[in-house]
Amino acid sequence: MLAGAAVVAFVVVVVREILRHGTEEPALVAVWLVGTTAVLGLASWGLMLLPPVNDAVLGDLPRDLRDFARICEDDHKGEPFPRAASYQPSDGPHPWVVIEDGWDSYSFAGEQAAEPKGEEELEPDPGTVELVACREQGGSVPGTEITCAYSPSGVGPVAQSVKFSQGVYPVVVVEARTGDLVRRGTVKGDTDVECARFIAEGETGPVHTDPRRDAYVDLLADFQAGPSGS
Repeated sequence: MLAGAAVVAFVVVVVREILRHGTEEPALVAVWLVGTTAVLGLASWGLMLLPPVNDAVLGDLPRDLRDFARICEDDHKGEPFPRAASYQPSDGPHPWVVIEDGWDSYSFAGEQAAEPKGEEELEPDPGTVELVACREQGGSVPGTEITCAYSPSGVGPVAQSVKFSQGVYPVVVVEARTGDLVRRGTVKGDTDVECARFIAEGETGPVHTDPRRDAYVDLLADFQAGPSGS
């Protein structure tokens, strides 16, 4: 806004000076015109440094891993990021992020490590993410269901029964830059199915266990291979 105000003020001064001197001093008019052009150029360059202006002109740039959640909206037909990292199948590794229920649950920067020391150590910069894995609503692995009884106070008559089971979820992997489909797959939830200590009033289930990080690493493992001969 300050840059825009400065440009307007400068243009007003230029017009006033041109009207004052007219064509009697063409050299002075030329200097003012050149100055105006320079100021406008600098102001435009300065405005382009502002993220909202840059995004409006060039397209959105992901600045947080959760930003990728919008791609998974509307059955993974949400708006992609035109300035996200480009995905080239022949070149690996390919940083990715997993979106579960609108949140970035897991991510991978591409380092070849079986188990991270800490999630932050393998968290990619948002600008490097090439693939977005959208976890969809799933069901149960047959034969894993258990039923748990709950009472309002924890003791006394049973007020509700809730079913728990190992979850199984469809996953759709798309390109961060274009939103194009790359592959489909499935992941399974944690095999440790047990009764939750607390449950929401009125909940009946089934409540499915969530996948661990390793399930996504296995699903996307083939994307991490480098080019042939590397």
